[in-house]
Amino acid sequence: MPRKASYTLPTIRGLVIATPARAASSRELTLRQMHAAEAIIASIDPRRSYELGDALTRIVGQPLSPAGEPVLGATLRTDLVTLVLDLSESLGLDGSERAGGAATPEDLAREIGVASKTLQRWRRNGLCAHWVQEAGKLRVAIYRASLEAFRVAHPAEFARACAFKRFDSDERTRMIEEGRRLIADGRSLNLAAKEMATRYGRSHEGVRLLFLRELGIGRAPRRSLGERAGRLAERAWRLGIDPAKIARRLGKSESLVRALVDRRRGELLRSVQPSWIELPTFELPGADETIPAAPAVRRLAPLGLVDGDVLAAIASARKINATSAKDPRAAAERDEARAAAMHYLLRRASRATDALDKWPERARIDQIETDLRTALRLRAALVERGLVIALGRADQYCHGGPERLPSDELRQLARAIAQAVRDVVHAFDPSRQRFDRAISLAADLALAKLVNTRRNARAAARHTAAIEFRMLDEVAQWQGVVDGFVHHAPAIAAELAARGPRMAHARILSRRYGWNGFLPATVERLAQEDRTTVAMMSKRLRDAENAFRAHAG
Repeated sequence: MPRKASYTLPTIRGLVIATPARAASSRELTLRQMHAAEAIIASIDPRRSYELGDALTRIVGQPLSPAGEPVLGATLRTDLVTLVLDLSESLGLDGSERAGGAATPEDLAREIGVASKTLQRWRRNGLCAHWVQEAGKLRVAIYRASLEAFRVAHPAEFARACAFKRFDSDERTRMIEEGRRLIADGRSLNLAAKEMATRYGRSHEGVRLLFLRELGIGRAPRRSLGERAGRLAERAWRLGIDPAKIARRLGKSESLVRALVDRRRGELLRSVQPSWIELPTFELPGADETIPAAPAVRRLAPLGLVDGDVLAAIASARKINATSAKDPRAAAERDEARAAAMHYLLRRASRATDALDKWPERARIDQIETDLRTALRLRAALVERGLVIALGRADQYCHGGPERLPSDELRQLARAIAQAVRDVVHAFDPSRQRFDRAISLAADLALAKLVNTRRNARAAARHTAAIEFRMLDEVAQWQGVVDGFVHHAPAIAAELAARGPRMAHARILSRRYGWNGFLPATVERLAQEDRTTVAMMSKRLRDAENAFRAHAG
């Protein structure tokens, strides 16, 4: 049986379960819904925008989505085609309900002389398929009446597909031999394919793909000079080298170097594929301003968990648990606000990345990186709180405290707790869970797999040295893309605390990257706050970074 239908719009995905008609399992109502969806599909213009609430009301008779929720026609049409297939599964259709009957996509493709993949493409364009009973088994089929309606609605596309014919063996052999001679005479594969396409009345792309398959010429092109220059320029830019110097080194203009850097930054962002939890509040009016601006999000003071030494981490967690205010409701609200903001920023950054052009705008790139950086700080705050809770559970679980364990077992315990906390934070849904309870459960499970509760019968281990292990070192796989300067954060914090000579540099970098009580900010935002230009602010940031690089080196 083919795999289960999938949807793009969550509202339509939940339609089958959400509607009272489906809950009552009424065949007549389900049939009426299916016909209503098919009628809407025929009227959809894929380039227009529609109100999802209106479309669903026409199907189920009552609104199931916010009235003003816009959706692109192409997306709505594709999901409604899937909905028709899903609704038909419970109707017990046998294919004789419409004139001409029904046939499998493969049989219909042979009848009209096209590939079965063509029918799959037409389904995305509005051709409906249904589940029908055939020899006691459910199979996906297409009514011939539906195919005829699609032909009438898309005559040019239908005629073009039916007129297409594949290369026969003689034509294929001749084209390959002549193409091989053209390439041997010095023509590129692309030019040879273009010449043969004109000579034989074929598409240029079809002949080019034939040559790629048969003549053994690799598909992957060599990296152009622009690609190599872009990688070099971006690497030098991240090391604090002035774009003017990079331009002189590469023999290109400064504006081109800046554009190459931005394009490379966009490519790196496209490699970042963060996941998030979709929450109902994300679609509310004003969510873009209110969710990231919650007080719990804007104030991210660290709890003070010592990282790098397991023994010191356990001691600091005890101190935090002993001195922190005992207000579970306030703590839960803070955790929920931070988790919601984290998921929202990841969602916003991911969608903005998908919409980037090949040559993206610098301000748009900076905003995406800032959103990811802010989400990273929120995740780090949640991980730190989760570790404090988990180490408290370890105190309760291990008789006499976890530090009684031998060094290797204690390091293994810290590793298991850190992984359990990161997993909870990554998938935490504030609309369904309490953060402290989810962390406690995950920590108890991790501890149950590792710690022997009868350990107290043995002598306690004596630790004469620190047990090195960093539990807060990495909270996301993609943090290296947007947080490459983080290894200078301790020096920047020390400079701020000591009010040293680089204090101004430390402060501006803290504001930029979100350290020492600040939230990450774009260059444009920093320029507005300091009443200067973006160019001057970029230079100040580069000078500040180079000052700390020189001190570290």
